Amino acid sequence: MTIRTVALIGAGNMGSRMARCIKRGGFDLTVCDQDLTVLEALKEEGMTVTQDPRDCALADAIIVLVANDEQIISVTCGSAGFITAIPPEHQPLVCIMSTTLPSTLKQIEAQLKSTGAHLIDAPVSGGLVKAELGTLTIMMSGNDQDLNRAEPLMRSMGTEIFRCGALGAAEVIKVINNMLGIASIYLAAEAFELAAKHGVSIEQIAPILEVSSGRNFMSLDGAMTRQHYQAWARSPEAFFSLVNIVSKDLHLAKALADEVELDLPLLNDVSLNVDATDQTVMKRWMLAAGQKVT
Repeated sequence: MTIRTVALIGAGNMGSRMARCIKRGGFDLTVCDQDLTVLEALKEEGMTVTQDPRDCALADAIIVLVANDEQIISVTCGSAGFITAIPPEHQPLVCIMSTTLPSTLKQIEAQLKSTGAHLIDAPVSGGLVKAELGTLTIMMSGNDQDLNRAEPLMRSMGTEIFRCGALGAAEVIKVINNMLGIASIYLAAEAFELAAKHGVSIEQIAPILEVSSGRNFMSLDGAMTRQHYQAWARSPEAFFSLVNIVSKDLHLAKALADEVELDLPLLNDVSLNVDATDQTVMKRWMLAAGQKVT
């Protein structure tokens, strides 16, 4: 069945930007979030809004893009979750686009079976800038027929779409991607500050890194690198909201390692460093963004 109506649950920094891309893609969109200020802004842009996940149950596709596993379970399987409102014979495609564990997906899958709904995981990468542009990388896993159905919707938000295998495989890849990406973001900010102290700008160093062994997410384009840091450190609230998310993602990586009894000491050290993030790190990111720091 072709997807025409979409519900997106979780309109935070990423979700609000992705919602705008979905609307531009021509889909009939409902957005669910608990932040009334966010909902009012999206309503003014012509979107249907709600605070109740159960209002999303009639959509052809339901995207879940909340912050953590507890919230994922709450909006799907909880007492006020949308699963309780899916009518008989309706078979929505549930797309978990949050970063989570395969075990969480299995829990949701078990609850969905009685409803006839279908489940895929489709986490994203690319940050706020690419979310705004609709050029995210999207990793999908699940049943091939469900992925075929989802692809036009995913292409409204991303340009690089990968099929990763059975349900949960995309989440494993996303967690590993974040494990590497978060380390790069933190270390790159230190490297760029060191370069600046010696009179070398991001714009000078980025193109050299991009064709050298220092290549990473932050070396692709100097101007975009500044945009990323500017978006992440635009306010203390935005910065520490992001820190909470990336800290959670590293703990997911540690949980995956624990499941297979694998000791990853460098991951543990990076995770401890991120958990201890303070205003000093925010100021470093502001410098990387080209902002004045007092």
